[in-house]
Amino acid sequence: MKDGEHLRVEDLELYALGALPDDEAESLKEHVTDCAECSTKLAEAHGNAAVLAFTAPQEQPAGTVKAELMARVRANRESEDRYAWPLDAKRLGRVTNGPGKRAGTSNWLNWMLVPAALALALVSFALSWQNRKLAEQLKKEEQRASIYIQDRKEAERLLTVLASPDTQTVKLVGTSEEANASGVVRYNGRMGTLLYSVDLPALPAGKTYQIWLVPVNGAPIGAGIFGASETRQGRLLTAEVPANTRAKAFAVTIEPAGGVPQPTGPKVLLGTS
Repeated sequence: MKDGEHLRVEDLELYALGALPDDEAESLKEHVTDCAECSTKLAEAHGNAAVLAFTAPQEQPAGTVKAELMARVRANRESEDRYAWPLDAKRLGRVTNGPGKRAGTSNWLNWMLVPAALALALVSFALSWQNRKLAEQLKKEEQRASIYIQDRKEAERLLTVLASPDTQTVKLVGTSEEANASGVVRYNGRMGTLLYSVDLPALPAGKTYQIWLVPVNGAPIGAGIFGASETRQGRLLTAEVPANTRAKAFAVTIEPAGGVPQPTGPKVLLGTS
């Protein structure tokens, strides 16, 4: 098989059903080892085979089947006895168990049914195991898809904020405590969304940075805390504040770990709307 080619769905389904010739089955197994797409399709084929096995209608035999089968066995025995030479019953492998009954017949049927029942049990176990593996794989893929959808929605929301004409941009500059610090805030009051990036030094243990929205009226509103690892230049941080809040200024202070309801520490960044 050439590079980039994929197996036919019919071959994968035949393999899942155990109906593919041995040489083709070996070639198929080698291919799916290195081909993620065909490996996924093979898992789907196994799942389809499992569903087919468990959803196929079960036929209930008529109640007279066993009686008819036993009658035929007795008729055949009687026909053999009519034309056979007189032989000892033990040499014929038959032991009578009362008039018209032979213990060997029941044992023979039991030994014929045991391998079939065992084979069915093995097939059912294999299909059940494959079905569980497929269900686990499907659950993982659903989780990945859910995370992807959430990330995409968040990215779309942030792009909407950045592109909105009523989003204001405020430059943050360092104060006397941290003259080399800088940052920028993009705020949309209608949405109540705050986007910001900062360039600040590492903090001592037990301290955190906290950003504040200073409204036109009222006390400062805490808009989130962040640590030294989140202060790299260009990293975009987000926060939510009450919608339709008119901002007069934005500030960043140094506070105890976990943040505080109102600013208490020194200001390191400040910007006015």
